[in-house]
Amino acid sequence: MKKSFKPLIVVISSLLVLITILLLISQGLRLKYEELQRELAQLEKQIKTEKIQMTNLSANYQMLTAEDVIKQYALDELALVSADTDSIDKIILNREDLVKLTESLEDSHE
Repeated sequence: MKKSFKPLIVVISSLLVLITILLLISQGLRLKYEELQRELAQLEKQIKTEKIQMTNLSANYQMLTAEDVIKQYALDELALVSADTDSIDKIILNREDLVKLTESLEDSHE
């Protein structure tokens, strides 16, 4: 080989090495991009699932906090009676009647 071809061989081999490195980097970036795309699709699916679950929980909360449901639960499970029911008898005493009643109780205990 002549001396004049040595720099040309070095330049050509350097270009081949550079092209090889660029090809390897581009393949690595392509693989990373595909991986990130798969991860993005998975996260979007998870977000969709979470939104559906949040909607279901919100609907369930609204159903359970409805006034008629609470009243029915209190009536059936806790045996509570509504305060506005007419079946409750009320005793209304004025102050004078209460004083008389208290005095009669004190007299009966003596």
